[in-house]
Amino acid sequence: MSNFKVGNSKFTRFVNGKGFYIALAICLVAIGTAAYIAVNNSIGVLDNVKSGNKASSQNITSSIPNWDDNNSAQQTEKTVVGVPASTSSSSSSSSSASSATERSSKTTKLVYTMPVNGSVATPFSGDKLTYDKTMGDWRTHNGVDLAAAEGTPVKACASGKVVEVKTDDLFGQEIVIDHGNGIKSIYANLTSQVNVKKGQAVNVGDVIGAVGETAEAEIAITPHLHFEIQKNGKNVDPLAIISGQA
Repeated sequence: MSNFKVGNSKFTRFVNGKGFYIALAICLVAIGTAAYIAVNNSIGVLDNVKSGNKASSQNITSSIPNWDDNNSAQQTEKTVVGVPASTSSSSSSSSSASSATERSSKTTKLVYTMPVNGSVATPFSGDKLTYDKTMGDWRTHNGVDLAAAEGTPVKACASGKVVEVKTDDLFGQEIVIDHGNGIKSIYANLTSQVNVKKGQAVNVGDVIGAVGETAEAEIAITPHLHFEIQKNGKNVDPLAIISGQA
């Protein structure tokens, strides 16, 4: 009995002397244990999230058809992740539209015909001066005079649009046709009665008027059609254009 008391007294003194440190150690162990459990739980949650994302990705990928065409499969996969599958087709459409625009911008080849069948009464002179019987002087001749009887039908030398129907003081009744690509044809010394009006579309060979005697500047020449062709605003030899030599 006395021994227990002694021992108990010693234990009491030990606790009283070291109690603070023992309590501190217990607290540190408890805090460390709690932190370890918290970290483990966080790692588990992250693993679960990763596993869930991987499974979701696998489910999406497994829904893509197993096509033999790798390019088609890649195209579908792009659609799943939000990249439009029509990217390549849009590019192709843009390329086709660009090609169509380039083709339409190319010069259209015109088909020509003679406006009347007749011999050349006065040739195209270009920059050279020729003697004008009517005016009695030397001057350039910007077109070609094609001999033809009065009333002979005059045809459009190529398809185009009538841009002028007028009476000129020197060359009488005139018709001007725009053929596009910078090409215009002019028909003068016509009768006052014409078959077309301004703004009208004509085809190659359409009858637009008839040979007359309205050109005061060429009245001394045999009945004829005064015929000009302009290229980008400059007069060129009509016969060379129609024959394909210019």
